[in-house]
Amino acid sequence: MPEEPTTRIPPYERGSQAEPTAAFLTVLSGANVGMTFPMASGGVLGRSHQADIQLSDHAVSRQHCRLEREGEGYVLTDLESLNGTYVNGKRISRILLKDGDRIQVGATTLKFAHYDAAEAAFFSQMATAALYDPLTGLHNRRFFLEQLELEIPFALRHHIPLHVLYLDLDGFKQINDRWGHWVGDQTLIRVARQLQAQVRREDLLARLGGDEFALLVRGIPNPQILGLKERLRQAVQLLSVQVGAETTHLSCSVGIASLLELGERADPQSLLAAADKALYRAKAEGGNRELFR
Repeated sequence: MPEEPTTRIPPYERGSQAEPTAAFLTVLSGANVGMTFPMASGGVLGRSHQADIQLSDHAVSRQHCRLEREGEGYVLTDLESLNGTYVNGKRISRILLKDGDRIQVGATTLKFAHYDAAEAAFFSQMATAALYDPLTGLHNRRFFLEQLELEIPFALRHHIPLHVLYLDLDGFKQINDRWGHWVGDQTLIRVARQLQAQVRREDLLARLGGDEFALLVRGIPNPQILGLKERLRQAVQLLSVQVGAETTHLSCSVGIASLLELGERADPQSLLAAADKALYRAKAEGGNRELFR
């Protein structure tokens, strides 16, 4: 005889449907793919940090377009953007959006739709899993490489300094082996917070895996980069792991790669590999130091 379930679920009523809670924009393609933004009262889309929805796309103007609520609907207005705003393939200056409309700004495509609470939670969870490291909350390797793919051609075209810093904790394996992975995980969380506190909002810090972190820095010349890597190294040195009466002080090694030195042949993998090579040279020389490619 089949086992009876322990929880009773009300039968689904044919034709029933959850009421939509709000309008959302979901990024279908582009650097922010997978992200879903609630649009309760609308907002400005653009590349600027002051935009309500910031899109990491150099083909998007700083203040590209505005979505605002009018009555029961939402109106999209182009803000005299350089590359224009398109809805379902047609360039617009102002339009009342319909559910399911596709908006293109630069190389980014977004879908306008109404979601109920369950759908909104689902898309939010999917975006978080796709873009962020679940332990530290930093961006993950996939997102980091996608951003490099966008940043490299822009930096080469405009001759803007672009650096990748590759960081690795010295002796982290011993922490895991000695005190277990829970202590190791808490150490990585603390390191991530410490590093994030040293960088600008426009820089991109990511956890690549294990105890390896990467930082993408735009527009800073080599002399200032050397100052930044020293601040990062010193910030990690301020941390320690204490279990009972035992204390271990942390340190890290840093490798740096410059896009302008690699030149036109650079791509995300080669730039990251150059920083990784500099990192392992630093570790081979004893760790707790930094080297340029």
